[in-house]
Amino acid sequence: MKSTIKFLSLNVWIAIIALILINYGCSKDDNKDALDGDLIGGIILAPDGSTPIAGATVYVPESITSSTKRSSDLNAVDCSEPDEAYIVYTCTNYDGSFELNISQVSEPSFTLRISKGSFKKDYIIDLNTTDNNLGNLTLPSDPAEGAGNFALVTGNYDRMQDILAKLGMGEINSFYELELGTEMFDLYNGDNSLGSEYPEFPEIFGTDLLTGNPKINNYDIVFINCGNNYEYEILGDADKKSILRQYVNNGGKLYITDLSYDFVEQVFPEYVDFYGSDEVSEPEPEEMDMAEIGDYGITSNATINDNQLVSWLNTVSCQGGSCLNSNNTAHIAGFLPGWALINGAHPAKTSDVKIWITGPVSWYDWSIGEGSGSKPLTISFNFGLGKVLYTSYHTEEENPSSGFWPQERILQYFVFEL
Repeated sequence: MKSTIKFLSLNVWIAIIALILINYGCSKDDNKDALDGDLIGGIILAPDGSTPIAGATVYVPESITSSTKRSSDLNAVDCSEPDEAYIVYTCTNYDGSFELNISQVSEPSFTLRISKGSFKKDYIIDLNTTDNNLGNLTLPSDPAEGAGNFALVTGNYDRMQDILAKLGMGEINSFYELELGTEMFDLYNGDNSLGSEYPEFPEIFGTDLLTGNPKINNYDIVFINCGNNYEYEILGDADKKSILRQYVNNGGKLYITDLSYDFVEQVFPEYVDFYGSDEVSEPEPEEMDMAEIGDYGITSNATINDNQLVSWLNTVSCQGGSCLNSNNTAHIAGFLPGWALINGAHPAKTSDVKIWITGPVSWYDWSIGEGSGSKPLTISFNFGLGKVLYTSYHTEEENPSSGFWPQERILQYFVFEL
């Protein structure tokens, strides 16, 4: 009998120990599940479904109308705080990924809002039917669904419309160019390359019958390609220059390349010192076309002066693999004969002008001769509520392809940064 009692006692002890271990293991798993249950994550991508969006704001808006702002759960990349009441928000990393702690969200079904630059997108999340890993979340290409409302002026020597199409805002044909009619932005004819169904560039300054304001005010960003046929007509008109200046002051953005630099110099002369007449006072524009002295066919291993842009370029691919050289310079091509040379910011505006990219280049002034040195190649400045961005080089490479050259990737970044 005693031996039986001992045997049974031993079995009881084994059972007790097993139950303890099982409960301990379950307890640990339950804690892990609870932690996982407080987090949702995913990857935010451009409309093309592959380009990561760094520094996007991902948040749960407050469901009631109030000014409540409760908490943030931030990653290494900076982003804008939501401009409305929210429960919690975070920022996407360089690869577009994010994790958001939703422990303060009381309902399993809620709105997850993504905002970056001119883009905004809502996703309805129901944790009863959706895994906490949301996977890829793509920003829209259609302005009616939350994409930016863009206008693009065609040019003789650059084709930013193709890069927008490759970003998912249109379709690409067999020549790796925008297939006309598929664009999710408004095209304005600046170089006689479009049919009569497209408006001419000056029409963007006309009055919108619905709002009574110039049509340009309907757009978040206006892209002006290098070399358009209306430069003198528009910049020789004081009213149109005033409209451009007021458009940016009210929150609009301009993205301008190469020979169209006079849309910066003539409208915002106080900011950027383009090559030209030193005797002209800073607030006054210099003579048109004076800065167009850059050498043809050069390339530049340019320095990226913004750490976040460097980090983002290291997460995406370009023709041949990496978008950056081993020393984090970018190989920039696409320099037209007589491209516009920037000296820098005017001294009074040094703190207002951001020099994103600088690089070694060469130029030729008929009155002085050959010159070379490191010069700013991409600059931007805020004006009022808006921004102006300018590049001396083309965004289009000489050899278009389905992939991306570094300057194409740089444009992609700024589409969401502006």
